[in-house]
Amino acid sequence: MADQGIKKATVLKEDLPALNANGLGYFVRYRIASDDKNRYSHWSPYYFLLRGEIQKVSCSVNVLQGSAGLPDVLSLVWKHPKLTADSPENEISVFREYDIYLKTNLTDWTYVSSSASTQFSTLLPDGISWFQAAVQVPTYPKIYSSSAAIFTSAQTSV
Repeated sequence: MADQGIKKATVLKEDLPALNANGLGYFVRYRIASDDKNRYSHWSPYYFLLRGEIQKVSCSVNVLQGSAGLPDVLSLVWKHPKLTADSPENEISVFREYDIYLKTNLTDWTYVSSSASTQFSTLLPDGISWFQAAVQVPTYPKIYSSSAAIFTSAQTSV
């Protein structure tokens, strides 16, 4: 029987790489290794896997006023979003990390940092009059994408 030694591998959703920059799916490829790990195939072509819909969540946005010449502090707190594959009973939270972006009257959307939790604080840049903050699932490359964003704040005056 020719198929006797064939083995299947399953990649879990939480083990998938970061979303592509437009936030619509994942680029994946694979290669095959022998049982003794002595031989490997060439890498497969890239395949594009569409992702399910990412749930938008509410986020608490607070600005703590700095005192005595210290800058203002931006604090964000949000809930884990769910990824809906095809029906509500298949909703799962698979995101282990989130990217934080900031837009001000001086700059366009700028990557600030990544957070492994559902809260983040940072110093606001000096000299700004307003800002917008966004939390999104990780993408590659690190650029703001409204389709990958789970939350985008309204323009807030400082």
